[in-house]
Amino acid sequence: MSLIDELFDIEREAYRNSPIHALDSRVKLILCLLGLLVTVLLPYGTAELFAFMVIYMLFWGLYILSGSSLRYYLVRLLLIMPFGLFFIILQPFFPNPYYAVYHVAVTLPFGVHMYWESIIFGLSLFAKFVISLSFIILLSATTTMQAMLEGAARLRIPRLFIVVMGLTIRYLYVFALVYQKIQSAFAARCFNGFDRRLPLRYRLNVIGNAAGSLFVRALDQGERTYAAMCCRGYSANSAVFYAAKPLHAAEWVFFLFGAGYLIVFPVLVYWIF
Repeated sequence: MSLIDELFDIEREAYRNSPIHALDSRVKLILCLLGLLVTVLLPYGTAELFAFMVIYMLFWGLYILSGSSLRYYLVRLLLIMPFGLFFIILQPFFPNPYYAVYHVAVTLPFGVHMYWESIIFGLSLFAKFVISLSFIILLSATTTMQAMLEGAARLRIPRLFIVVMGLTIRYLYVFALVYQKIQSAFAARCFNGFDRRLPLRYRLNVIGNAAGSLFVRALDQGERTYAAMCCRGYSANSAVFYAAKPLHAAEWVFFLFGAGYLIVFPVLVYWIF
């Protein structure tokens, strides 16, 4: 599955029906950010690993309640995991400045050592990485991009940020549709950029022309969109209006429970262990 197909798949997942999908986007945004903040602020150590487990249990409870597929979560987690896993794997082999004393856990050939404190640090870093990604995946799987923008606007996020992000999100799908049209044109002409039976120079020439055409079309589309926005009164001081929307009692209860869980339970586990 290509990245373009993944983009449409994420949005389709966000249109499911579940108690989590039906929640106000502000509740989900705040709980996601709070989960990230608590996860990042927890120190590194063996006691904190139990606190990470408590936070991760909340994620799984929300994810199961959302009805999203396990495959959806695992595929996105594994796609992003390599970007941080390389640095985490190297941690046990170096004395970590976070600790004042080091103890050798394993001695490998050629004088390579694995330090116990660095192993704990690497596990804590891995837990933080997985939990942070998990909350972001949960938010994207249960909230449409437009709902996120509306929630951010109602949370008094700066107007310029909302406008820029709104245009960026819309153009992601425009770009995806244009890219799919180019792929369809290649398929109709039986062209495959990875077909080694075709000369490499010819393949690079065709792909280069397609990329240049896509760039020119993007510039032209941008100019036409800006002209249309100016005709409709757009200016630097323009703002998208979102009507006030009070939270329901059930949403307040869910928000207070989630926020209390994220703050109280990790702290209790940290002090107990």
